[in-house]
Amino acid sequence: MKNLMYVKGVVLVFCAFLTLSCDEEEASVDLRETWELEVEQVATATAHYVDFQMALQDSLIDVSGYVPNMGHHYLNPSLVDGTFELEKPEIILYVPDGNGGMKMVAVEYAVVPADPSNPGSPPEGFTGDLDKWHFNENIGEWQLHVWTILENPDGVFAMFNPEIGD
Repeated sequence: MKNLMYVKGVVLVFCAFLTLSCDEEEASVDLRETWELEVEQVATATAHYVDFQMALQDSLIDVSGYVPNMGHHYLNPSLVDGTFELEKPEIILYVPDGNGGMKMVAVEYAVVPADPSNPGSPPEGFTGDLDKWHFNENIGEWQLHVWTILENPDGVFAMFNPEIGD
């Protein structure tokens, strides 16, 4: 009888361990899927900018010139504020397409903190902790690149993309 009780106890502990392990794995998968869905949501919301003429029509302006491993930063000044809005990135990144045109490669968020001299923590952006915000002291804003079009071997939220030349 003692052996049977011991075996039942071991089985219960093992089942509880499996259940907790599965819950943790499922939560991790759910979290990953959430940020991936959010990236797809951004890509859908900005898909019209694949046509560079739409950027010009919407009065986006090149605020950087060509930046190695990033491209040209076309800013929508009307979106610049202190708020992260998933479907409204402030900047669209383009690279020359070799035919005299421009090809969209990514989006960038530019969030101005209330006090740029003391920016505090980065904005709450995408679900999870994969989005790595950078505070640009020269401009006084939090920035986040999201490679929605051109795959980035360094990750979808990496600042630089080695696939874009110097």
